This record gives sequence, structure tokens and C-alpha cells, in this order.
Amino acid sequence: MIMETGCALKRPTIAHTHIGHALTGWIDTPDKEGLFIVAEKKARQAMESAKQGTSEPIDMARIKQHLKEVIAATNPPQPSDGGPVNYGVKQALSGAIGHLTYAATSADATSNVRQFASKFESDAGAVLDRCDLITTLSTDVINSRSMEEGKLLADEVYKLTQANLFGGDANADGKAGGNPAEFGLKQLRQEIEAMLAREKPPYTAVNQWYLFNLIHLPDGRWIFRDQFEDKTDPYSVGGGGGY
Repeated sequence: MIMETGCALKRPTIAHTHIGHALTGWIDTPDKEGLFIVAEKKARQAMESAKQGTSEPIDMARIKQHLKEVIAATNPPQPSDGGPVNYGVKQALSGAIGHLTYAATSADATSNVRQFASKFESDAGAVLDRCDLITTLSTDVINSRSMEEGKLLADEVYKLTQANLFGGDANADGKAGGNPAEFGLKQLRQEIEAMLAREKPPYTAVNQWYLFNLIHLPDGRWIFRDQFEDKTDPYSVGGGGGY
């Protein structure tokens, strides 16, 4: 049994460990933060850069530089050699969706988690779509020679980055994020928090050791590294590796 500060840690469920990857920590994110946390931080960075691109004195070069920063925070280029993920909003949110899906398909998942995951994936689609549009429009600004066009597109990028964080108002009813097509990360977090509030037994933050020592076996099962290394444990048989 893993020990910390002299106390035995309670082994979390596999499902809750995957949820922890979204909310608490993941092995290759900046500062090893949870994937959804990274998505929120990157979305705020993108919004702040986009705002600077619309509020500073008219200077096309500076607008383009700020929109390059928007792309870097939203949907940055990925290593061509298969190296570590370069995280923007899109990559971090996609990762969070993946781990919440892992949680839902774990043998110890509650019906609450199982029912939540597919809806969350669907509702997150608006943010992922905006990420693509933000990237396209920002690239258009970077390639543009027209100050008028650049300013108009930069304004639209700013609106989209705001919607990704707080939700949009596509139907102009005065309510941002009023339906899934308008959702931003704010509404997605509310969905996660509502799911956690329903969870029985209650979800508690997963200790870092378990977050970073979950192994996926070739037969599809998930176990913790200490179980894999314990040859008296039947779940340790068969080989496997971290993920």
C-alpha cells in the first residue's frame, strides 16, 4: 500500500482516477495540471491576446503578433516527430474528453459517470469547433495585407475567444451559453461539477501518485503500478505499460 506522511492512502476507483486526470493532474501538461484546467487557462490566454489585438493603436504588425499568440493558446502546431503534445485549448479539452470517456468505460464507473461522458463530449463540440474557426480567422489576419480586413477579423476572433471561455449568444436572446451550441468552458465546468455533486460514493481529489501510476493492460484493464509489480496480485499478470 502506498504511504504518504505516515498514512495509508485509500485507493481510488479507476473511474475517479481518470476524472482526476481532467481535473487535478496529467503527466505531460504544463506543470502537470489537469487537462480541463489547462483548457481553461489557455482559453483565458487566448482571450487576453485577442483583446490586445483589438485594443492597441492601429498597427498591423502588432495585430498579427497578438493573433499568433491566440493560435498558440488555442490550437498550436504539433510536433511532426511525434513528440509531446503542444497544448492549446483544443488539445487540452480533447484530452479531458478522452479521460472522462475512459472514466465512463471503466468497470467501476457509476451510472452517473457513464451517463455523463457522452453528453459532455457532445456539448464540448461547440468549443472545439470555435477553436478551428479561431485558428482559421487568425491565420487569415496573419496573411492579410488589408488593415480594414485585419481589424474586422481580429474583432471576430476576440468575440470567439470570449465565447470559448464564457459561452456565446448565437440566438441573440441575451443569455450566453443558454444551450449546448453556445456552450463555453464555463458551462462545461458547470456540467462537470453537477456530475461530481451527484456521484456516490463522493468524488474526492485523487492523490498524485495514483494519477501518474495508472497502467493500461493489453487486455484492456486498468490497474495501478503497485498492483502490476505485486506478483501475488492476479491483476498484475500479463504485462502492460503506462499511458
